Amino acid sequence: MKTVPWQALPPWKWTWKWRLFDLRLLKRMVINMLRTLVKGLVPLFLLPSIALAAYPDAVQVLVDEGLKVEASFEAPGGVKGFVGRRDGHPVSLYLMPDGEHIVVGKMVDGFGQDLSAEHLRNWLPEPDLAGAWQKLADAAWISEGPSDAKRIVYVFFDPNCGYCVTFREKAQPYLERGIELRHIMVGIIQPSSLAKAASVLGADDPLGKLDFHDSQFPRDWLVADENVPQDLRKRVQSNNRLMESLSVAITPTVFYKNPDGEVRKIVGLPDDSALSEAVFRAPE
Repeated sequence: MKTVPWQALPPWKWTWKWRLFDLRLLKRMVINMLRTLVKGLVPLFLLPSIALAAYPDAVQVLVDEGLKVEASFEAPGGVKGFVGRRDGHPVSLYLMPDGEHIVVGKMVDGFGQDLSAEHLRNWLPEPDLAGAWQKLADAAWISEGPSDAKRIVYVFFDPNCGYCVTFREKAQPYLERGIELRHIMVGIIQPSSLAKAASVLGADDPLGKLDFHDSQFPRDWLVADENVPQDLRKRVQSNNRLMESLSVAITPTVFYKNPDGEVRKIVGLPDDSALSEAVFRAPE
């Protein structure tokens, strides 16, 4: 008698053994499908909520250009506020009620109060700079001011940066009061920046070389970097990498300690009040 495979029989003719086997097979198939589905969904639940949320198009344009949004909030006037950083610099922006336009910059009220500064303080977390001070100390820098000073200030200095030259000029009166300024030489602005920074680091009289540079600025007194010694090139490149690791993309950027000993930074040329009250605050 010819045996017919059980799969070829209609379900109502299966024996109980065949039906039991088929149900077990179906159960295993369902379990495997569920396991696969769960594996795909679990990573989504582990993502930060901000990663799951889609930004409005007007905000997304800035995100695509390098803005890192860190918080959003309801701002006065019925607008949506956002704060974040771009090239390490704090940024505040406001989405208009139509959801299609955004304003980047300062918001003030009818009394002239800077609301954006308050938004940055309240919503933008301070970067973690706990380990930055030792990294700055280990960098390739030249010192200006007393070597036994009780207060030390670091600045990332590109020889082709006019604001760096201005910062150095503004710093001179404070250095005479017992503050040491350490210039971390970097080369990021122009092709000649690396060669100039290396020439300062490798000079017998680094401050004299820096003085010469300042006197020549903005003329390009040194252009080619083919003859830069490899060890000096590596020191400047290491400073460049340190700058990037600290989320700094602009010179000058200044690092100092507040009265509580916490490391703080100012991106760009500090204003006069910041220089006197924070950066070059008198040593205690």
